[in-house]
Amino acid sequence: MLIDGVLSDGLAIMAGDSKIGKSWMVLWMCLQISKGEPVWGLPTRKTDVVYLALEDREWRVQQRMQDLTDNPPDNLHFGFSCGRLGAELESQIEDVLKDYPSTRLLFIDTLQMVRDNVSAKVNAYAQDYKDLSALKKIADNHGICIFVVHHTRKERDGGNIFNDMTGSTGIMGVADTVMILRKDDRFGDNTTLCITGRDVEEKKLKMQMHGVKWEITEELSADDLRKERIPDFVFKVVDFLFEHGQFEGTVSDLLAAVGNTELIQQPLSAECREACRRLDRYSDEVELVCREHLETPQDIQGSPTSTPSRVYCTCRSLRQQHRCLQDRNTADGKSGAGHHPPGHALR
Repeated sequence: MLIDGVLSDGLAIMAGDSKIGKSWMVLWMCLQISKGEPVWGLPTRKTDVVYLALEDREWRVQQRMQDLTDNPPDNLHFGFSCGRLGAELESQIEDVLKDYPSTRLLFIDTLQMVRDNVSAKVNAYAQDYKDLSALKKIADNHGICIFVVHHTRKERDGGNIFNDMTGSTGIMGVADTVMILRKDDRFGDNTTLCITGRDVEEKKLKMQMHGVKWEITEELSADDLRKERIPDFVFKVVDFLFEHGQFEGTVSDLLAAVGNTELIQQPLSAECREACRRLDRYSDEVELVCREHLETPQDIQGSPTSTPSRVYCTCRSLRQQHRCLQDRNTADGKSGAGHHPPGHALR
């Protein structure tokens, strides 16, 4: 790991809106890793670093370096122009790695500066996959990280922040590590860095830029994010089972018992499907055992007739559920197993 738990070898992509401080973040990361100093308190692996600052002039990078440090390291190297992907770039990277054989991290800022404009007739996914695969191949062959800075689209995806990245899903499909830097408000200070990858655990870092450096104000781990995604309805079921031990009846009965007002307003079939889907999806997180079956008793003429789907719910460990609820409430600054704050959206 170049940054413990955040950045591994392979191909990494960080996308964010224009002019929100991506280059400041990347330059500081270059500096810290080249010196072997922590990034946001996390250990780094000291190595030679090459930074291709393709959107900045040399004087601007020099000025920023002066703002960041009084002693720039000798193993941090800069470039301000290069060839295009599929043409000169790959061979130029190979030459750089020969000139600086101790390099284990190479930044390209930004992706668009090394790509030709793609015709609308070309399959976007195929082209993205082809271009990024060329960089990943170099990274994998040399056991290094190639870190590419990219942009996000104007339209936001409220359900999946990683869909904000400009381009097709082919980019994310190739990358080993993906980061999205998004400001909560364009002119505000609060910013979120979301990270996922093959070799890193999903996490969300809430950040602010203090002076010329990004600092973490809150960190949410993969476990925190899983709990954050659990709908409030599921925890109401846990509360109900903690009090009663188990439940047997129709899904409508269960919804009425827990006082659900969201799902119970839907048509019966949709209500049943959605309730069962949520219980099944989050059963591991809240340690529920849920079984559903459809009874088909005989009617008077002896033909099977369907009755409403029935659901059986129990808690695997009431003690564990109590702890789970307490942890959730403690994290929200509340007390008492029966309180659950509203607004837990299903994603």
